[in-house]
Amino acid sequence: MNLDVAVYNYWPRAIYDVAVNGQYAGGAFMAYEPGNAGGKIVCCVKVKPGPISIEYSLGGPEGAPRLGERIHATAVLQELPGGSKVLTLHVYPNATAIAEASKEYADERPEPEEKKQ
Repeated sequence: MNLDVAVYNYWPRAIYDVAVNGQYAGGAFMAYEPGNAGGKIVCCVKVKPGPISIEYSLGGPEGAPRLGERIHATAVLQELPGGSKVLTLHVYPNATAIAEASKEYADERPEPEEKKQ
């Protein structure tokens, strides 16, 4: 199923050149601030329930640690409800991610305490 993609970036710095299952999903997602998860919407990627590969490059000021490093994360899409329109990806600084499909845009979801490293 083809869905719009909403990426919520919880890194304290921007991420760039996001790919979902090898498909381009956006160029730049700004750093997280409460109430502003640096997200935006990109059309469209083909998905199905199961593992979803997310790749992106770290941004930041010149000389920042890991600047430009390509990060690989995997999220599991548990279900793809009928009528879904949006794939929301929550991307965290510990290189983990959460994926959810829905009819509406999801709210931000700062990282659960048990997921922090």
